[in-house]
Amino acid sequence: MTHDEIMQEQTHMTDHKIPLTATIVGNKVRISGNGDADLKPNSGGHRFEFAIASPPGLTVEFASLDSEDNCSTCPPASGENSKQIVSVKIYPTTASFNDNNNNSVPMDVSYQWNFTCDNPKLTVEPFDPIIKNGGTTTPVSGIA
Repeated sequence: MTHDEIMQEQTHMTDHKIPLTATIVGNKVRISGNGDADLKPNSGGHRFEFAIASPPGLTVEFASLDSEDNCSTCPPASGENSKQIVSVKIYPTTASFNDNNNNSVPMDVSYQWNFTCDNPKLTVEPFDPIIKNGGTTTPVSGIA
């Protein structure tokens, strides 16, 4: 791959649309979906967009995001601790972030969406996948 091809890929943002489903199981609400990703080296930034579908009679909403670079376990540390996951936007039923994927060596990036619901008798479990960042083999400045 030429330097120009790498630079073009690094400036292109790939979209990932991830539907999430909330299901009541006993006194808990489980969130399911496929948020894991394997980002190829030199593939540039990736935008992750999430939408939550609540079961009838219940409203589940996004509350916050925890994230951590170079973390292969879930959950990550509390708070937004990632330099790869940026531009976080949280709305009641949708949320998104960008993954820079510009680390110099491959790394795992762990993230966890936290939720609330309108039934105080139920506890909503978090959704906590891992992204495998391939990173970049060529500095963005183009200087090897």
